[in-house]
Amino acid sequence: MGRPRKPLEMQKGNLTIISMEQRKNEEKKATTGSNQLSRPPDWLIDEVAVKEWKRIVKELKKINLIGNLDRNNLGGYCNAFANYIKATEILKNQTFYIDRETRTGVIVVKNPMVDIQRTYAEEMRKFASLCGLTIDARLKAAAIKTDKTQEDITRKFGNI
Repeated sequence: MGRPRKPLEMQKGNLTIISMEQRKNEEKKATTGSNQLSRPPDWLIDEVAVKEWKRIVKELKKINLIGNLDRNNLGGYCNAFANYIKATEILKNQTFYIDRETRTGVIVVKNPMVDIQRTYAEEMRKFASLCGLTIDARLKAAAIKTDKTQEDITRKFGNI
């Protein structure tokens, strides 16, 4: 399995003009609209997930980083977020370790809610990286936009 492809603007290697044009065309064809993101999906688990959906879509549209094909990953993130919040609320009123009675006496074990909370935190991280919610993904997008702006200025006014 090969490495994931980078957008053309992030390529550091030397590419021929033909391969650059081909990659530009491929990237143009790979972009999608974002009209399906205006309404949260019906399968979001609760109001917390719906609010998170609306908040994230609003922010991601500002940087033009999300499209219709990201809908399911974004919904998965929102559901994981809502479940993480639920687990955290439950843990507020509990200890991280609990006493468990056995035939030989009482032992101290980790509260199972800690593992549930950790599971949803991991799920959120995975979906976040798929949707461009991480700082790394946003910085890459900002670098691409900055490079395009600088290129446009240089093309318009020369190298001043």
